[in-house]
Amino acid sequence: MMMISRLKPLEEMFGRLKSSESLLLLACNGCAESFGSAEPGQLNLLKSEAEQRGHHVADVVTIEFLCEEVLVRHWLRKARSKESFDAVLAVCCGVGAQVVAKVSQGAVYPACDTVSMGGRFGQPWGAELCKECGECLLPYTGGICPLTACSKGLLNGPCGGSQDGRCEFRPESRECGWQKIYRRLEERGGKELLVGPPLIKDHSRNEPPEELVVFKTQLLEGQVETL
Repeated sequence: MMMISRLKPLEEMFGRLKSSESLLLLACNGCAESFGSAEPGQLNLLKSEAEQRGHHVADVVTIEFLCEEVLVRHWLRKARSKESFDAVLAVCCGVGAQVVAKVSQGAVYPACDTVSMGGRFGQPWGAELCKECGECLLPYTGGICPLTACSKGLLNGPCGGSQDGRCEFRPESRECGWQKIYRRLEERGGKELLVGPPLIKDHSRNEPPEELVVFKTQLLEGQVETL
């Protein structure tokens, strides 16, 4: 069992895609629970919804582990060689969506909210990229998670404590997360996203699926056999 994610509400998902005429659906087939989001029935649903809402779906591509930058780079290049698209709808966990946003030069929107790690994920051990917070805000921050990029986890930054682009907490090793977000939005024409009402999270969406809570309880109480 790996990253556990679920599809965003469709109105929320497509509300962010109104300005994109052509979409690439890029789905992860890696983690067990993400596989549920990327199975043919779910992808057909997203493709149908997109087309009903006036988008052209350039392609639907499912690959192993969107958290692997080399794979993402390869398949994005291959998809672009077939047909152009305005934005990528990433059907995966928050880690995969951030890797796609890093590699792609266009807009990237997460189709899922990540609610729990539940185990290891496909990327080698390294930087923490996703807090499994249950409400992915990457569309507002250029594909960089403010909860992990900012040492203070600020949803609305910067805090004012950075110097020369370095975080006041461990400046020798950490760049200001909100400077990274600002630079990404500036490079890709999204600075207007920083203007307006502050971001507010719905923490009720952080609750993991009921069946997982029950399973963990049964496991701790020795009611489930393990290998």
